[in-house]
Amino acid sequence: MAELERAEGREEATQIRRVRRELQANDFMSGAIRRVYYLVTILSAVALLLLPFLSLEPSVGKSVKLALSSTTFLGALALLAYWRGTDDEREGLLRRKLRQAQERAHASRGLAVRDEMTGAYTLDFWLHVQELRTRRFVWREQLVTCVMFDVEGLPELRARRGSAVGDEALVRVGQEILRNVRPRDLVARYRGQRFVIALDNCPAELGKRVGEKIAINIERLTLAGTNKRYGSNLGLQWNSACIPQDASTPIQLLRVTETTLDLKKSLIPAVARSKTTHANQGA
Repeated sequence: MAELERAEGREEATQIRRVRRELQANDFMSGAIRRVYYLVTILSAVALLLLPFLSLEPSVGKSVKLALSSTTFLGALALLAYWRGTDDEREGLLRRKLRQAQERAHASRGLAVRDEMTGAYTLDFWLHVQELRTRRFVWREQLVTCVMFDVEGLPELRARRGSAVGDEALVRVGQEILRNVRPRDLVARYRGQRFVIALDNCPAELGKRVGEKIAINIERLTLAGTNKRYGSNLGLQWNSACIPQDASTPIQLLRVTETTLDLKKSLIPAVARSKTTHANQGA
């Protein structure tokens, strides 16, 4: 049995390495396409600028200019369509394959991948994937934004209505978060009543807007109904941070996000905080 498990683990590791190589090759092709696109645009622009200085017959010059313009325009459209369409679709497929292989490899070591209650990833798996991603993102010069949500009032709700009601509210919040992120983003349950999201290739300002949108949806679609049904006073606080602006590693990113969130909460009076459904990110 032990030998079989080791063999399965080696097979999973091999698959992860293979998919990662495919992702890196896809990254290279994407970069090559962009370079060709820029080169064609620059050369065509230079040719069009030099065309009036060439001693060509008017009819020939007009034909050459039209050919250069048409070739540049059509070539740029074709390259742009390939870059934004086929490339993104292929990368999405490769990411799903890599995620599935990582989940199987993590589970084969006896480690939990999903939180049984909410369906979000465990923090251990979240950090593992982020460590692998960050190495690749540094190479690609891309960004990772972390958004953390804290559901307030759950202990009071559990004390008044029972653990089942509190768990139901937490599950609904987790489901709402999962509905509002892309398949490539990672959502994990963090320390009981908190959730953390890793937004792939997301700048800090965009991450703030995403966090605010999710907070508003949770307030309107989840917390408002729970508060009305059970007479509770659930609220939501949130904060975001980004690699590389705020941290250089996933664990640092997580700590910075949590520390800033706790500081925000400490600055809001308890009474006002109980009426607040989402944090003011600009505070």
